[in-house]
Amino acid sequence: MKTETAVMERFVQIIQNNEELSNPLHNRLQVYRDMVHSRFVETIENIYPILTTVLGNAMMHNFIREFIAIGAKTPFIVKMAEEFGNFLRHHPKLKSTLFLEDLLWLEYGELDLLSRDFKDIQAQLDWKKRYRLSSSALVRNVSYRVHAGEFESSCASSVLLYYHFDEKRVYFEEITPFALQLIELLERMTLERSIMVLAKKYELDAEILRESVEQLVVKWCHQRVLIKFTEV
Repeated sequence: MKTETAVMERFVQIIQNNEELSNPLHNRLQVYRDMVHSRFVETIENIYPILTTVLGNAMMHNFIREFIAIGAKTPFIVKMAEEFGNFLRHHPKLKSTLFLEDLLWLEYGELDLLSRDFKDIQAQLDWKKRYRLSSSALVRNVSYRVHAGEFESSCASSVLLYYHFDEKRVYFEEITPFALQLIELLERMTLERSIMVLAKKYELDAEILRESVEQLVVKWCHQRVLIKFTEV
């Protein structure tokens, strides 16, 4: 048992470092190491394709090699991808990459939603009820419109990610500050009350606002973005 453990520890050590191996073209350890590195590269780049394009393959491969050398704490792909994102967040070479946080959220958010199990609940419009963001949706204020391919200059916006149950894929949608405020209000008060609060804040006619809000909430319910508090 001690011998087997020592062999495994040595095998992991070889995979994690770049030490030169004898006769690398015919050395099985080199073959295994190359296979592991190749799999890591393929997996990470598929999860973060936009980031890979922005940073370039060479730089991304270097970051992946550094991450392998540190070692992931989990064997699960989703959590490993999250660990890699955290590794990049604290990397000194990326301190000046101001859009990084927004892009990591966008790309990992897609994987996160694709890997979850959801109940397909479609809520109905009810003015007397409160609503909350479904577990099949994510929303965030971003400083860079990375979803639109803008990385050079900051421009604050809000982005909604949601899982499409029929197509089994994730869509993103840029929403207005007003729409984000509506989502936040619906978690605290009824739809009817939310309209009154927004109408007063923006000095709008409540009846005119009601029609626009109704269309938005119906759409979000259809997309399974919003569900009622009474639904689980």
